[in-house]
Amino acid sequence: MKKSEFDKLIELSYVGGGWIPSNENAKELAEQSGKGEIHTFKEVTARDLSFHKGYFALLKEIYGYLPNKFKEKIPENRFYHFIKHLKGDYEVIFTFSDGSKMIEYESIAFGKMSQKRFEEYIREQLPWIYENIIGQFYEGDIYNGIIENIETEFEKYLSKL
Repeated sequence: MKKSEFDKLIELSYVGGGWIPSNENAKELAEQSGKGEIHTFKEVTARDLSFHKGYFALLKEIYGYLPNKFKEKIPENRFYHFIKHLKGDYEVIFTFSDGSKMIEYESIAFGKMSQKRFEEYIREQLPWIYENIIGQFYEGDIYNGIIENIETEFEKYLSKL
């Protein structure tokens, strides 16, 4: 789920016999809807939301350690796509005659993950990020200190799940 989609979530609470709006987006939708109007929703589990929040909070933490010269080129809201592109986590949909490519990024699908699989996924991602992103700017004690801090933050996120 993209952050823009996450920010548009409509949350409803079941109160026995009906649903009531539970967040501002849901209240706005209810106010804009006509009597008897039908809306169709896709269910998103609390686990999906927790994993999504945890993953993007971790990326924000990592981004915070990057030097300003990197941040000037890659804004924080594009860091996730930067990682996916750099790792090659995409499918080439079409190759144009000039050689340029139309791509589609792979989805992480947090909603289909168990907590164990989520932890494994992050543990697979972090060494790659350390080596290919953090390691391009830092080395030695600074590099090791950053990794230690990120690992500590990751453990904090896991304890909140």
